[in-house]
Amino acid sequence: MKFVRSVILSILFTLASASFKDSAQLKITSAKSSPRWAECGKSCVGRMQLVDVTLNNTGTSVWITSDDSLQVRIESDKLHTIQPATVKRLRPGDSAIVEIGVQNTAGVAQGSTGPATAVAQWSNNNASVALTFNATYGLPSYSPNPESVNAHESPDWFKGAKYGIFIHWGVYSVPAYGNTGKNESYAEWYWDHQINPEDPTMTYQYHLEKYGADVVYDDFIANFTVSNWDPKEWVDLINDAGARYFVPTTKHHEGFALFDMPSNVSERNSIKQVPHRDLIKELFDAAKKYQPQLHRGTYFSLPEWFNPAYSKYANGQFGVGPPRNPYTNKTVPYTGFVEVDDFLTDIQLPQMNILAYDYDTDIMWCDIGGPSLSDDFAASWLNHALQQNRQVTFNDRCGSVNGVAINGDYATPEYASTTSLSPQHWEACRGMDPFSFGYNYMTPDSDYLNASSIVTTLVDIISKNGNLLLDIGPKADGTIASIMQTNLRAAGEWIRAHGESIFDTKYWPNGPGSGNFRYTTTNDAFYIHYLVKPGDSLTVPDAVPYLPGDKVTVVGGSENGVVVDSRLVGQNLVLSIPEDISSADNYTWTFKISY
Repeated sequence: MKFVRSVILSILFTLASASFKDSAQLKITSAKSSPRWAECGKSCVGRMQLVDVTLNNTGTSVWITSDDSLQVRIESDKLHTIQPATVKRLRPGDSAIVEIGVQNTAGVAQGSTGPATAVAQWSNNNASVALTFNATYGLPSYSPNPESVNAHESPDWFKGAKYGIFIHWGVYSVPAYGNTGKNESYAEWYWDHQINPEDPTMTYQYHLEKYGADVVYDDFIANFTVSNWDPKEWVDLINDAGARYFVPTTKHHEGFALFDMPSNVSERNSIKQVPHRDLIKELFDAAKKYQPQLHRGTYFSLPEWFNPAYSKYANGQFGVGPPRNPYTNKTVPYTGFVEVDDFLTDIQLPQMNILAYDYDTDIMWCDIGGPSLSDDFAASWLNHALQQNRQVTFNDRCGSVNGVAINGDYATPEYASTTSLSPQHWEACRGMDPFSFGYNYMTPDSDYLNASSIVTTLVDIISKNGNLLLDIGPKADGTIASIMQTNLRAAGEWIRAHGESIFDTKYWPNGPGSGNFRYTTTNDAFYIHYLVKPGDSLTVPDAVPYLPGDKVTVVGGSENGVVVDSRLVGQNLVLSIPEDISSADNYTWTFKISY
């Protein structure tokens, strides 16, 4: 009966709205409970669950503006709305995705399900539409199975952070070689490249000539001294770059970990071996002390190339241990290896748990995938984080369980982007180096991403609902090449000056933008980014939500806040750009339509 009553309510709201001929024609196209939440603040006690509702202005002529007082809420005897959503601008044909904060009514179990109705009202509550949907009441606990953990979503802080710094640093930073030009490939894959005489990087030949046939990969461990490393300098650089989070490699495919663990798990780490330091702890401690606003993540390779315990799960390049000297074909030690019964239960899962609980990672950035116990890991970690009042996230590379994929919260294309908007949140990762995450001493300074490329790449990605995770590869002594620091800081100046148009913005559902135009939005404004220096007039090719009389201002640069002359020519917004405005900024020019 309650479901029938909700459906009747939906029909009545729809019929009522039809009688207002001068009102905008709105439709709620979807409503969905999410596992995300927000702090109540003064609105309530505890947390609000977030419900996502998509609205479409299906009319052809009437706009929604702030004068319409459009508000969206959830109606149910199981939920009450704590924080309704508002929409200040919705052009005919446009859509908006809004979040409504709700809490369960007294006695309703967290994670139970049933009907609820999303209601949008406007024109001083004289017009309304509604949609009844199957809701999840509150925040359920996660169970150790793929279906349960795959229901998790990226938290809003991660979606709003937009920009992070990746750090590839380890034993591979000692040889620091990946060739250059068309033959360049990841320097952090040095060991894998070295055992293959046919590899295009010619690492096999390079190693033989430079180090000789008797030097094996693990001999580099003694030279991973981090002798000039200052973790404060790193976190200060990340802040100067304008990033909101960072993700260091805690263990790459060669199995050498930069964090502490019990000796019955492994002694192949930076505590038991040179440099005899817990590098992840030192870095995280520096972040907590000097840049506490930064979210801290952990890259973790699920498999290892040559760990003998991974042999039963061998797949391609992984699990081919124990290692051999490629020049003599003799078996060589896997430094720090400890005999275990099973790689997944005795090495992989314990290491992931250590990063989750001892190091309090906010982001579990898995790599490679393959066989795993990631459902056990994720369920326990997500439940633990909720008890701590933390929202954490994990990517799409955390493997599979009995052949069923652990999808993760977001996709991670590598050295690739997309030409179109993705409704599913994603994160692009790439190095400042043209094709290496680890430091490659062969790369000339001129080949690193410069500030302009960093900024335009970031703007392009966020307009398509993505984040950018940009990698730096420190040297073995812990220093970062000057060219990387210079370019990061130059880009960071622009990012901070234009932060309102970058951080905590959303994509425009109509598309990322045509040509050199890119768009981001908030509830109060629409941002137009132009990726090259404009001339004296700028015609926006897309039908953006601009109304005659709107104020358009410059964002960032020395002319920040200056009003730009704007007008409609047909359906197109035209901006007049005098020389003092076009010369007042660099990299990307940003303009704001205020609602």
